Amino acid sequence: MSTHDKNHDRYFPSKRDRWIVGLIWMGILVSVVGGMVPLLVAGVSWTELLLVGSLLVGMDSLMLWVLYGTGYTITPDRLLIRCGPFGFCVRLDAIDSITPTRSPWSSPACSLDRLKIVYGVSQQSVMISPAEKSGFLSAIVQRCPTLVVLHDQVRKKTDPSSSAVVPTTQPQVTA
Repeated sequence: MSTHDKNHDRYFPSKRDRWIVGLIWMGILVSVVGGMVPLLVAGVSWTELLLVGSLLVGMDSLMLWVLYGTGYTITPDRLLIRCGPFGFCVRLDAIDSITPTRSPWSSPACSLDRLKIVYGVSQQSVMISPAEKSGFLSAIVQRCPTLVVLHDQVRKKTDPSSSAVVPTTQPQVTA
């Protein structure tokens, strides 16, 4: 992990649930055995064997890339989310809340121990699973003065003279 200086990027790898790791590795084993052994037994040509083998290696590589290439980088003004070949970007000043969740819906997270980040005028959301949740939340709040930690969540600070939430701007999201 990088330095704790506010001007340096901080990287947080995704937490990986053992059952998800096991499921992916089992899928790889089944794809290799189930895809290659029947072809070897049937005595197909080397061309067909090479074609199927290449497809399996590509598919299995993608699964491993997603499993081991999922992480979150906090820059001075953005949260960069990387999930294998896929990437997302959320401006820190657009974040409205970060709350714990165990939702199984698809997301750039390798664990069900997740944080749901709600951001932007349209209240978009993304779920992530940093291995070090408390350090992640602290780093977000350190870089974004409009946010505050309340127990295990992060919320926008409210104006003490009213109950209104500090307004945000639309985030720049890239995929």
